[in-house]
Amino acid sequence: MKRNESATEKPRTAGFQPRIAGQVALDILFPRQCPVCRDWVETAGESLCGPCGEVARIERTGLFCPNCAGSVGPFEVVDGRCRACRADRTRVDGAVRVASFRGSNGELTSVGSLLRRFKFQGEHQLASVLGLWMAQAVDAAHWRPHIDAIQVVPTHWRHRIGRSIYPAEVLAAEVARRAGIRRARFLRRVRGGPHQIGLSHTARQENVRGAFALRRRAKVDGARLLLIDDVKTTGATLAECAKVLRQGGAAEIYAAVLVKVPYSGPTGQPITSI
Repeated sequence: MKRNESATEKPRTAGFQPRIAGQVALDILFPRQCPVCRDWVETAGESLCGPCGEVARIERTGLFCPNCAGSVGPFEVVDGRCRACRADRTRVDGAVRVASFRGSNGELTSVGSLLRRFKFQGEHQLASVLGLWMAQAVDAAHWRPHIDAIQVVPTHWRHRIGRSIYPAEVLAAEVARRAGIRRARFLRRVRGGPHQIGLSHTARQENVRGAFALRRRAKVDGARLLLIDDVKTTGATLAECAKVLRQGGAAEIYAAVLVKVPYSGPTGQPITSI
């Protein structure tokens, strides 16, 4: 792969261990509140209290399809695909997620709840723990050693209006720093369109068709890239980004998301969960 140095950013990992030690010392002197239940975090260095941490751990260890990141049961994955995505034409070579957005009972998971608060309620301090979990999910993937660079799913400037942060970008920066992977800026969004929230499966595909393009002078020949987004529902946005990167010559494309939204309805049914 020929790297375009102007389009990549080196992860900043220096000083990470002293920062952890300093945080542990602060936690001992000034105990923090658990972001899920608001109880005190009794174990220094932990982000969540014991009970909430255990719930999140169980959610994060749930089985998922290595192709679409959807929740699966034992023995449901055959040849790297689950029943839900076996017939789908995919443009990514594999995917990981931290957790499902909703549990089997239809309620928000604790990870899904934290994402909502991070994304819509301005609790930006949650980026640290969410980014850590995402980096751990990436590090556990068998294709992790193949990755040359991280590419965040870009957003249009119109979608940034009224937002102080772009969640996917913040998470990508955390993963790059913690996993020691170079960030890339190969893609740009050339067309805005409405947000995906509330659109049907078919409408989501149409909404992102032709919405992305390679940046000028971007060289992705032979690149092995990791696409990062905060949420995956139908996978339409990730698929469109992957299509553009493959047309540019990328060799392998993987995806990592914080949560996967369960969806199994008809293609014309609106999806309103996130």
